[in-house]
Amino acid sequence: MLVYKTFFKVMKQYKLSLIMYSAIVAFMLIVLVNTETSGSSELVVADAKYNLLVVDNDQSDISKEFVSYLGKKHTLKKGDFSDDQIKDMLYYEAISEYIVIPKGFGEDFKNAENPAALLEATYDEALPRGIFINMQINQYLNAVRGYMAQGVELKDASAKTAEALDTSKFVEMQKTEVIESEKIHTSFMFLPFGILTIIFSGVLPVIISFNETEKKNRTLVSSHKMTSRNVSLIMGVATIALVVTSILVAMASMPNNGSYIGTKPWALSVLNTIIYTLTVTMLLSMITSLPLGLVTKGSASTTSFFTVIIGLSFAFLGGTFVPLEILGDKVAAIGRFTPNYWYSTALTKIWDEGAGLADVLGSFGLELLFGVACLSIGLGFTRFFGEKESA
Repeated sequence: MLVYKTFFKVMKQYKLSLIMYSAIVAFMLIVLVNTETSGSSELVVADAKYNLLVVDNDQSDISKEFVSYLGKKHTLKKGDFSDDQIKDMLYYEAISEYIVIPKGFGEDFKNAENPAALLEATYDEALPRGIFINMQINQYLNAVRGYMAQGVELKDASAKTAEALDTSKFVEMQKTEVIESEKIHTSFMFLPFGILTIIFSGVLPVIISFNETEKKNRTLVSSHKMTSRNVSLIMGVATIALVVTSILVAMASMPNNGSYIGTKPWALSVLNTIIYTLTVTMLLSMITSLPLGLVTKGSASTTSFFTVIIGLSFAFLGGTFVPLEILGDKVAAIGRFTPNYWYSTALTKIWDEGAGLADVLGSFGLELLFGVACLSIGLGFTRFFGEKESA
């Protein structure tokens, strides 16, 4: 109990590190929670609009209707331009097509087999936009001529043609299915990286300080066993870890206005997170027990080293950052030896497959097995080196 209380006294000296890393992870989680889902905005179908330069030298009723139609479908550029200026505009794509309606167009329109051939159109044949615009022109002129051949007045023929060629009535954008639980699932999937980062970066310096040569020797000559000391340190780390985890779980539960709080998937996800936290705590006990030369001097660089190596490795191999289904077989095989893999597996079953406790007990058990193995190795090394030094 004495070591347990001393742990928190030493922790006060390193509270800035704990607060800083906790704030960073909390900020990342807030950004993740408040990120809009991909299917939240309404998708609207609309034809592409281009800049056109149209010169009407005919000024007939049909040419005016035609120019009006083009003005609704595209943007008409106004002004008088020389041939060189028009070429430059086409070259620099300031306009997509230059169309001249010649005199006599209105008179030849009714009898022409291909009314679009009466126009003088200039465009870049290497770009598909010119073909698209000409297709619209052909469809409009042929349809208007067809309606007029049936005795329909020009105004009505133009209106009916415009309505018939309105593709937005017949085409709709395929909408992405929005899964309501996706955001909370993603939030909980991020927690392992946050928990491991905070524990290793904020608490590891405290453990390192207990492993100073002088402090360690005092423990060896006292009646307090090294194994008991390490267990007390583990309890101290677990206390800090559970407090941090509780805060992160509360933040991860906020998507959808907290509507999932109290549900079975949420409860299983919280249990999964607690088990992972205990596993990381036991992993930390093993690292601090190994003869890795962890000393107070330079502990900041040592802490960063272990945080980056272990945190990122576990995150990428275990499905925290990269979905398990896109990991290669060899990578997934390696990932099975990390607690993150079984955490991600359980979480995917919970939210995507509606799994119950019986379905994820195996994953929970493998997470704990990893932690117990680390704890056993740590206690074994502590006892071995303790007896060796006392001898």
